[in-house]
Amino acid sequence: MNYLAHLFFAQQSSESLMANLMGDFVKGRLAADWHPALRDGVVLHRQIDAFTDSHSLFLQSAARFSPARRRCAGIILDICYDHFLSRHWGRFHDQPRQQFIQHCYLLLSQYQGYMPSDMQRPVRLMIEQNWLSAYASAEHIVQVLDRVASRLSRPQLMLGSGAEFLLHYAELEQNFLAFFPELMTFVESKTAAK
Repeated sequence: MNYLAHLFFAQQSSESLMANLMGDFVKGRLAADWHPALRDGVVLHRQIDAFTDSHSLFLQSAARFSPARRRCAGIILDICYDHFLSRHWGRFHDQPRQQFIQHCYLLLSQYQGYMPSDMQRPVRLMIEQNWLSAYASAEHIVQVLDRVASRLSRPQLMLGSGAEFLLHYAELEQNFLAFFPELMTFVESKTAAK
C-alpha cells in the first residue's frame, strides 16, 4: 500500500503517522531505543506490506499488467490502490477524506525535523503539492506513475503503465474492494494484540 493507506491505518498521533510512513524509508533492524510508537508504526507498515504483497487479490491485480511491467507491479498497484481507497473512502472511514488528509498534513508538518533525512523532502512535497487529495483523480495517477518511473534505474519497465491501469480499471477496482476489508481485518488483529 502507499502513503494514504499507511496513514489510514496509523493511530492519529504525530508519532504514529510519521512511523507508518517511515516504513518506506527505514530499512533493516530497528534500534532498541526507539520510541514505542515509532517502533510499532514501522512494524505495522512492514506487516501491511507483507500481507498485501502476498495476498491472492493483490497478486491477481498484478497479473492484469503486461509481463514487461510485472517487475514493477507492486509499485504500480500501491499507487493505484491508494486511488481506489481515495475514491471509496466513505465505505471505510467515518471522517471525511479531506478532513483526514488535512489533519495528517498538520501533524506530519509538526514532526518533519524528526524524520529521517531522506523522508523529509517527500513528506514536504506531499504536503505542499497535496498529493493525498490528488490520488482521487485517475488522470493524476497516470501522471504519478510516469513520474515514479522516471526515478527508477530502468524507467522503461514502468513508463506508460498508466494506460494499463486505465485499461483494467474496473477489474482492479473490484480486486481492491474485495481486498481492502480483508486488510482492515488483518490490521485490527495486529493492533488488538498489542
